[in-house]
Amino acid sequence: MSYRIGFSSISGTFVDQHFGSAGYWQIYDVDTEAHFIEIRKTASKCRGHCEGGFEHLLAELKDCDAIFVLKIGEAAAAYMLSRGKRVFEATGKVEEILALLINEGMLYYNS
Repeated sequence: MSYRIGFSSISGTFVDQHFGSAGYWQIYDVDTEAHFIEIRKTASKCRGHCEGGFEHLLAELKDCDAIFVLKIGEAAAAYMLSRGKRVFEATGKVEEILALLINEGMLYYNS
């Protein structure tokens, strides 16, 4: 089974953006290895604390099973979770997170 994962990252190397202000997403398909799909540019509408207005991000990430962000507020996390998206706060290199997901069997969970 393959999972589509989005990483909030301007650099493409590190998870380096907060959810609401993320302007770039690195999209991967992941199974027994990671396959880079594309970079998606989004409008970063939130500057600081946001309590809504996440529809554009949900639409842009609609095909993603999970997203990794530097930080996400409670309202934003609840919004994404209620729409079936798994949300993770993370720091570090995208390739290291992908390696953990694959090598440690972290992709597979009971839903």
